[in-house]
Amino acid sequence: MNPQVSVLAEHILAENSDDGWWYWWSWAERIARVDDLDDAVERVLRVLATTGEHD
Repeated sequence: MNPQVSVLAEHILAENSDDGWWYWWSWAERIARVDDLDDAVERVLRVLATTGEHD
């Protein structure tokens, strides 16, 4: 959740699939591998950012 804009919130899942553990968006799209936390954090920040907040 973006604390400045509470409507910018999302549920994120971690699930094991045939090719390892992944973080997933609630709309069933992969975010990043669980062992690639930096990439996962970057993508989540980008989605939850307000316009121009995270460039």
